[in-house]
Amino acid sequence: MLRGHRRTAGLSQRELAERVGVSVAAIRDLEQGRSRRPHLRSVDALVGALRLDGDGEAAFRRAAGAEPVGPSPVADSGAPVRLGILGPLTVHRGAQPVPVGRSARRALLGRLALSANIAVPVADLADVLWDGRPPANAAHALHTHLSRLRSALHPSGPHRTAGGYLLDLTDGQLDLGEFRRAVQGADGAPPDRALDLLQWAAGRWRGSPLDDIPQLRDHPLITSVLDERIAMALRYADLALAAGQARRCLPTLRELAAANPLHELLHACLIAVLAAEGRQADALSVYARIRRRLVGDLGVEPGPELSAAHRRVLRQETMVTTQHRPPPGPPQPAPAQLPADLRSFAGRADALAALDRFAAGLDAQSSAVLVVSGTAGVGKTTLAVHWAHRVRARFPEGQLYVNLRGFHPTGAAVSGPEALHGFLTALGLPPARIPADPDARSALYRTLLTGRRMLVLLDNARDAEQVRALLPAAAGCLALVTSRHRLTGLVAAEGALPVPLDLLTHDEARTLLTQRLGADRTAAEPGAVDTVVEQCARLPLALAIAAARAATRPGLPLADLAADLGGDRVRLDALSGGEPGTDVRTVFGCSYRQLTPATARLFRLLGLHPGPDLGTAAVARLAGLGPAQVASLLAELTGAHLLAEPTAGRYAMHDLLQAYAAERGREEDGRATRAAALGRLFEHYVSTAAAAVGTALPGETDGAPTGGFDHPATARAWLDRERANIVALTGHGRPADTIALAAAMHRYLDAGHYADALIVHTRALDAARHQGTPAAEAVALNHLGIAYRRVGRFADAAGLHRQALEICRARGDAGGEGRCLELLGVAAWRLGDYDRAREHHHSALDLFRAIGDRLGEATQLNNISIGNRQFGDVRAAIDGHRRALGLLRELGHRLGESHSLDNLGLAHQHAGEYREAVEYHEQALAICAEIGFQAGQAAALNSLGRALVALGRPEAAIGHHRQALALFREIGERANEVEAVNGLAAALLAAGDPAAARDWYAIALSLAEHTGDRHEQADAHDGLAAAHHAVGDLDDAGRHWERSLELYTGLGVPDTERITGHLRRLGRAPA
Repeated sequence: MLRGHRRTAGLSQRELAERVGVSVAAIRDLEQGRSRRPHLRSVDALVGALRLDGDGEAAFRRAAGAEPVGPSPVADSGAPVRLGILGPLTVHRGAQPVPVGRSARRALLGRLALSANIAVPVADLADVLWDGRPPANAAHALHTHLSRLRSALHPSGPHRTAGGYLLDLTDGQLDLGEFRRAVQGADGAPPDRALDLLQWAAGRWRGSPLDDIPQLRDHPLITSVLDERIAMALRYADLALAAGQARRCLPTLRELAAANPLHELLHACLIAVLAAEGRQADALSVYARIRRRLVGDLGVEPGPELSAAHRRVLRQETMVTTQHRPPPGPPQPAPAQLPADLRSFAGRADALAALDRFAAGLDAQSSAVLVVSGTAGVGKTTLAVHWAHRVRARFPEGQLYVNLRGFHPTGAAVSGPEALHGFLTALGLPPARIPADPDARSALYRTLLTGRRMLVLLDNARDAEQVRALLPAAAGCLALVTSRHRLTGLVAAEGALPVPLDLLTHDEARTLLTQRLGADRTAAEPGAVDTVVEQCARLPLALAIAAARAATRPGLPLADLAADLGGDRVRLDALSGGEPGTDVRTVFGCSYRQLTPATARLFRLLGLHPGPDLGTAAVARLAGLGPAQVASLLAELTGAHLLAEPTAGRYAMHDLLQAYAAERGREEDGRATRAAALGRLFEHYVSTAAAAVGTALPGETDGAPTGGFDHPATARAWLDRERANIVALTGHGRPADTIALAAAMHRYLDAGHYADALIVHTRALDAARHQGTPAAEAVALNHLGIAYRRVGRFADAAGLHRQALEICRARGDAGGEGRCLELLGVAAWRLGDYDRAREHHHSALDLFRAIGDRLGEATQLNNISIGNRQFGDVRAAIDGHRRALGLLRELGHRLGESHSLDNLGLAHQHAGEYREAVEYHEQALAICAEIGFQAGQAAALNSLGRALVALGRPEAAIGHHRQALALFREIGERANEVEAVNGLAAALLAAGDPAAARDWYAIALSLAEHTGDRHEQADAHDGLAAAHHAVGDLDDAGRHWERSLELYTGLGVPDTERITGHLRRLGRAPA
């Protein structure tokens, strides 16, 4: 028998002996029957070397009559084997443990058990053992390991199948199966029965899944199983709280919260459960711990669920009832970002069936990844979008979509962090809460998806690395990826299901043409239809373009169309990749040649645009034509399916078509022509962006609408629409244009789009250094420093401003030096280094006066006066603000005038002159409303609220502070938002609602700790102390006043005397 198997395997005796590790004589003795009872190790080695499996393996083992080394687990009993993976791996048959061998076999068994009853590809199993670097004898070694496992686990496998190896287990043989069955059984069960089932399910866990197998510790399937446990625990907690039996779920929640220190929903549940058990102090401690972690690790504040749980504990209530609670806002609609489905979808029955089968098993599979791959134009996106629409009801929490543009001809792919920013925004996160750090952004995205069933469509991925951070790990979520590459890395590491797309079959291609042209027309010329199908290489994109040409010319015989398509069949080399089916130049060329010369020229120029889409005005400038002229050309291109119009007035081009357009441009238009067109496009964006920013966010002008924008809202809408294009253009390698665009967009990006600001100003800085223009470098450094300050990186901001200062001093640029000193002063002020801040502002003032820069002088007078006010020199502050106000009125600088008026009002408040203060704040508010300056309106409203509190009108003040807070949040001003929250809390306290005040002061403290603003932290602690004192909680009042005193003392401000008095009255006078 051995000789027959050896010959079937094509091995000589020597080759087999080398693979098994025995002598040639031993093989000869076995074949000739001289060695009748080989050891089990030798039999295992022979089975592996000969690739025996199934019945062949069983017959060989029986014939060999091998002696087992030690007791045979198969012979222990007839009981089925039972595996435990919800903790360290355990294997039993009846009451007896089953030895499965060394760590490699345990790793393989763990991987197979994670996908019980589903075939695991051989490549995936090999990756578990060798992490993508298999040895030369990998196949033999793997087969030997699996053979030993088969002996130990008989009859459960692992069995060889067409798709790999499968472990055949019932739910009762695997603790994960039992867990899932109990969780599913709780669906629809009465509450008491559901509680019992979930308690039983929670008890199946012995730790982290397979935590004794290092090779699997970070495997995506482990993450998915952990997400199932979290989803179960959240449901368990909800039922236990509703039944008044919170204690039952406390051990599970504690364990999971400790293992997931950044999971907000878990901690919110734990807080609620602890509070329900009367353990408010423990609940508050849990909140404080996770808030510190969120701020420190992710740079974000707690989300709404966690904040709501915290508020309920503070108010000692199970429901929020106070009328002054933080407004919840309208419910966030589920994102529905899928592109429109194609009505004339045809074919792909096999691919759709494969996708449907996979989706049907998604509940058991937890999170899942599908990869639709195929050559350019083969219909990957069309299939993915069509199928996503078919199954979207399975994902009630929404569908996310991003075109990653991995094969865009300009190379302007969307990065993972950029895509995450869009996803987080779609999930309801304000821009200010989105971390700048890519890892923190990815972690927050995965956290937000936990407990949601969502579909994520990642279109046009370049490679696995581009999408990894975008893959959801939560149970019930599905990622659908399309790419021209097979993305085998996702298949191996994330267990993705590959769905390769080939060309349409001939019949499918005919169906597509029939749907586009009508049955009567295609039936009349069947031969011509067949020819068109073959000339288009059965490629969907090519067929769609050919059909569009025929549809726009109803009288054109299809035979003529087929003849036109029979011309030069040269590949579109730049995108062929050596694969068949990319021969679309002929089809594109056929449609392109039918265009009028003017339209053909526009088509070629559109290949230059690096962004995702264009508006009509941008197209007109690119072409050097008027909007009316370009409108008819655009209509011709969309009619020929050479251009898409996804929304009215916005145009986009398939990347394959854009590559063809760019190629035609390189062949037919000179370099100077193309450069001139790009120059016009950049000039359009620079000038329009400057006008839009000047209208939407007035700064150095009086804010009158400019550049065709009749209202700030219109200008802001243009900026929002074009932001992605402008960010893409700054990466297009034209240094001077990048610098100009960054400068034009600075104040818009500074209004809340901090992630884009960091990208754009970093590129501008690189461009300035590449171009060797120190003046532009200094501007870019300052703008980048401002962006860092907005995201709370005050020290980094100061470092950039110092670099800019060195450049300006080296150039002898006194004005630039003054601007750098001003920004260094602001950064130092935020860092609590008040002495240095005042020093910088005084130096800046001297410079501005020396060069006669009256606007700079007025700005520094305001900054210096703010410092005087803070340190108790109120009369000097009032005098300085009045001098600044006079200068600004002489200059006609309305924006600066509003700042001075508001600051003058604050100085009068510090002097106790509240009626005068109200007058100044109202004047500032009127100017800001007149010029449409929202940040100024918010600041004036906030200041006015404080004055009204002092005048005994707290209810009116509450309304002003709420308006200010809404405006600051709308524009993303985190630093000033905390001032509005502290102001609102003070008004609530004055209105006799200390519980609500305490809640808002806690929010203010969190915001101030995130930004690093020590003065606002001190104010929040001061307010928290007063709120606690108002309800007789003297211990907490003393604790907060002590912290406030520590902060005020470090800042060197006069508030220390007042706080010391409070502490003395409590008998806690500081030493």
